[in-house]
Amino acid sequence: MKPLFDAGIIGGGVIGLASAYYLAKAGLRVAVFESGKTGSGASSAAAGMLGAHTETEKDDAFFRFAKESQALYPKLAHDLLLESGIDIQLQYNGMYKLAMTAEEADSLKKRAEIEKDVEWHSKEKVQEYEKGITDAIYGALKIEKDGKLTPAALCKAFTKAIQLMSGKIFENTPVYKVSRFEGSHYEIETPQDTFFCEALILANGTWSSRLIKEFTRNIFVHPVKGECLSVTMKDGKLSSTVFHESCYLVPKLDGTIVIGATMKEGTWNTEPSVQGIAALMNKAVKIMPAIEDASFQRAWAGLRPGTADSKPFIFKHQGIPNLFVATGHYRNGILLAPKTGEMIRDLFFNRPAAEEYVHAFRMDRAAGVKL
Repeated sequence: MKPLFDAGIIGGGVIGLASAYYLAKAGLRVAVFESGKTGSGASSAAAGMLGAHTETEKDDAFFRFAKESQALYPKLAHDLLLESGIDIQLQYNGMYKLAMTAEEADSLKKRAEIEKDVEWHSKEKVQEYEKGITDAIYGALKIEKDGKLTPAALCKAFTKAIQLMSGKIFENTPVYKVSRFEGSHYEIETPQDTFFCEALILANGTWSSRLIKEFTRNIFVHPVKGECLSVTMKDGKLSSTVFHESCYLVPKLDGTIVIGATMKEGTWNTEPSVQGIAALMNKAVKIMPAIEDASFQRAWAGLRPGTADSKPFIFKHQGIPNLFVATGHYRNGILLAPKTGEMIRDLFFNRPAAEEYVHAFRMDRAAGVKL
């Protein structure tokens, strides 16, 4: 019989890697199965924003989970640097949410009056810090604690740290079938070999539904295509991330600016389209006119794992022993990765987990099925 792992994680994106990392740090023998290279799917397509305030205006469980996850990053970045030698390029330069109309300005001013960690900046103050921003703005909400990192570096650091903790990473290893073996553990079939593990974590993003449906019919994950591009400025620079509606500009340490992102439902195509990239360019120029003269670098796309309510599924199955699910993180995989990894670890060891998160990300919330 092949070696028996404590936990098998299907999916080598940022969520699967984070889950494996926190389990490995807890002393478990983990194995990650990834059909391509780790971090090569939606994780590689992400811009790396850590914007807890950008995804929702509600003070709900999702928002609190996002803020807690964001707060874990300074320690995680420090630990990963020591463990792997890789700098994930974590920065906290803040973000500006722009107001392009009087109505938007009034709404953002009201948020600044009641929310912590945000404040209203007039047009003049915004342009004092970000000189290239358009004159068309009324002002912006400054979100001081939001930041950014480099997703590729994060995934590489997770991968190396897991391996140095004796975890196994199986790249280019698609999983064909998962089944219960003698009722006590899981059998994972791949083209290369068959593997066995005591527990199973399904974390393969957009492709989760194919395997999940073998165990439950209560959840569904669908693809939402996101396109991005990067440019290099000839004149001027950007210090903070700026965004308006569905367009964001994220400055990187190497001087490039990442512009994203489209949202296209119902397609499995991972190639960027002329229509999508052109739309992003037009929006970006309206935010920062100097981008019109920038040098184009490249364009790319990825498939985000969407759910009916745009919130993730993070749970331990109550009817099937040692089965865990961490998927459906939509466009927030990078932001939510640390807290998701911690939650999977706590569920694995039956440690107390925040009840509001267990309830918010449970399996049956959409179907209304009692387990």
